[in-house]
Amino acid sequence: MKKVMLTALCALSASSLSQAHDLWVYAQDAKQGKPLQAVLGYGDNFPAGDPIPEKRLHIFPPLELVTPNKTEALQQQGENYHYVSPQALGAGEYKISSTYRPTFWSKNADGWKMQNLSEVPDAHYCEQSSMYATTYFNIGGAKVSEFAQKPVGLELEIVPLVDPSQIKPMQVVPVQVLYNGEPVKGATIIGTADTLTKLDWDAVMDHREPQAFSGKTDKNGVMNLIPLVTGNWKLKTSHEAEFPDQKICQKKKMYSTYTFSVK
Repeated sequence: MKKVMLTALCALSASSLSQAHDLWVYAQDAKQGKPLQAVLGYGDNFPAGDPIPEKRLHIFPPLELVTPNKTEALQQQGENYHYVSPQALGAGEYKISSTYRPTFWSKNADGWKMQNLSEVPDAHYCEQSSMYATTYFNIGGAKVSEFAQKPVGLELEIVPLVDPSQIKPMQVVPVQVLYNGEPVKGATIIGTADTLTKLDWDAVMDHREPQAFSGKTDKNGVMNLIPLVTGNWKLKTSHEAEFPDQKICQKKKMYSTYTFSVK
């Protein structure tokens, strides 16, 4: 009986953590001949960003700007979630990626601690959390190439299998989940759009973000998304494994998002 109750508590704890915050990225201003203005979104206020708490800043390395030929770090400027490119952008295809470094989170009767089980011996649940986020854009009339449908190379990643810049409402959009470059069968993908979340902002702030779509991937890690409304969309998925040393932590959990616009 105790084992069943502990399992339920662990599941509830994991669910609470996964719903508490998402990580996403988007291009706030991307024009040819101007530096990129990019936002690291972390929390609930999708698609806008919020200031990141000082005690969590160390978890986030700089956003990265990815092209078919190179990857470079963006520079933090202004608010701590705002980034710019070192140079003006030329015509071309780009991706922005973000990472939340592997971080231990344990929960005891007092709540969540940024520590592992050896540091919080009375914790009933621990996970090492990692988060990843990507988005795609092109400017200057650049032709969309296979780059748009290739992974950046993150540990856990959602990749569109169509041109992500031309998605329309009611279009069948295949997307794929990859873990270390391999397809993930049975992964749950949840999608929402700011068109919907703004209709029930109280739910968003209570970690009950309204969802527009949910489905599972097939044996090839592929799921067909059918966006019903225009807006800024966020797809999210997760993947978990046993942590190698159970005395340190119980689970290794990864979370990933992909953002795009439906016009």
